[in-house]
Parts: sequence; C-alpha cells; structure tokens
Amino acid sequence: MTGVPEQILAMGFALAGALSYAVASVTQQRSAAAVTSGRTFDAILVVRLLRERLWLLGLIAVIAGFLLQAVALDLGRLLVVEPVFPLGLLLALVLAARADGRRLRLPEWATAIATLAGLAVFLIAAEPSGGSQTAPATSLSITAAGALAVAGLCWLVSRKSPGPRRALVLSIGGGVGAGVTDALTKSVAALAGPLRFALFGDVRLYLLAACGLATLTVQQNAYRAAGLAASLPAFVVLEPVTGSLLGLFVYHEGVGDGPLRIAIEALAVLTALWGIAGLSNSVSAQPALPAAALAAAAPAEPAA
Repeated sequence: MTGVPEQILAMGFALAGALSYAVASVTQQRSAAAVTSGRTFDAILVVRLLRERLWLLGLIAVIAGFLLQAVALDLGRLLVVEPVFPLGLLLALVLAARADGRRLRLPEWATAIATLAGLAVFLIAAEPSGGSQTAPATSLSITAAGALAVAGLCWLVSRKSPGPRRALVLSIGGGVGAGVTDALTKSVAALAGPLRFALFGDVRLYLLAACGLATLTVQQNAYRAAGLAASLPAFVVLEPVTGSLLGLFVYHEGVGDGPLRIAIEALAVLTALWGIAGLSNSVSAQPALPAAALAAAAPAEPAA
C-alpha cells in the first residue's frame, strides 16, 4: 500500500507506537537504574530485570509498541514512518520529570522541540515515494551484522566512560540497532501473511530476533548508566536516521530532489542533531535515581 490514506494511517500507528515506547522507556529506565552490578555492561541485565514487576509492565508497553510499529511499517514507507517515532521523546522526558518530582527546564523544552521540528520538516520536505515492501535477505543480513558490530564497538568504548557518557555511547549502539530492527520488521511483517508458518524458515525472522535482543540489552544498560535525558535522545534520533537510510538504500524508497529541497532537508537534519546534542548536554549531569532512592519509593511487597 503506497497511497496517501495508507501513509497517513501508518503515521497514526507509528505515533501510537511511539507513545507506548515512551511509557516503556520511563518504567524500564527506573527499574534498570535500580540494578546493582560490578560490571559497566551487564550482558544478562535483561534476565535480571525479568524479576522486576515495574520492568515487566514496561515490557508489555514495549510489545504493544512493537506491534503498533510493525503495522505502521507494513502500511507505510520507512521514510514516512521513521520520523514519527521521535515524538515519543518529549512525552518520555515529561513523564520522567514528573516521576522525579520536577519540571522540564526551558533549555530542555527548546532542544526537544528543535529535535522534533527538524525531523518533521525533513519528512515534509523529503516527500517520500516508491519503494518495495520487502528487502533481500542478503542485504538485511549485512545491515544486521553492521548493527551488531556497532553495538560491540559502543560496548568497548563505554567500558572506560563515566555514567552519563556511557549512557550516551550505549544509546548510539541501541539507536542504530533499533533502526536496523525496524527495517527487518518491515520485511517480516510483509512476509507474515503470505508465508504464514513458512516464515519460520526465513532467515530474516531470526535476524530480527537477534537484532531486537541485542538492541534491548544495549539500551537497558544505557538506562542503567544514567537518566533518560542522557540515555534516550541519541537512541530516539538515530533510530529514524538509520531506518530512513535503509529505506533509501535497501528498500529503494525515494525522496524529492532539487537544490532547495536538499538544502531544506539538510538544514532540518542539522537542526535535529543540534537539538539532540543540546538536550543531552543540558541535562546529562542528572544521573539516574540511585537504587536506594528507587527502593524507598517502590511500594512495599505484601507479607507472605
């Protein structure tokens, strides 16, 4: 489906998915921050978090967001759907601020709005068109391998980085991985109907599972390292940037050209990048709530 109504419907599902992910980000960051570990990167952090009720509620929101996102990607182009996802950033920051008993400061509002505005202008100016519903397994295998390599590199760099910077580095790996996961989701969602059970014989399903798990692990470690202001913005921006690039080069979607249009697109992307950098710098000094504080704020377990 490539008509305008389908693209608008896809944007609606993408927005709903972004809001679900925003709720998940807040709940899961608070749970991950409470986990104590001697390692800067905990490879089995997700396993540890499975015992946390709050994190499991966030996982339900993640699953809901993924399903909404899959529908959006099945209906629409990557270049249409991806720029909608960062709208969840502002809601996540607002929810996190309220949970911490504070309000967003003016610099945080300004940089968050700049990020969203830049991505919105890019979407309008680009006028995405064309593209295929699925991508070859070979191309997606290469992109998945690239995402895993980036995640590994970010892990190595993060080992010698302090909390907020470690969160930023890991969220870069998470954002790239999420963009590749979106590209894989688009193909798997399109193949699910025609192939049905034969889908379990398609390598793209397993690439999706591997990238999804790696992305989840990396991002949960970013949440553990620092608050959402440091651990979420890079993820939220790099996901649509990566997904959009894969839409261009792997799914062969097109954007409007011409000197003026390209200049506007470039300016919009730079504005979004300025916003993300400013947002991270303005509040990266605010660490995640310590485990003791989170434990004190958590409701007591009923007596057996």
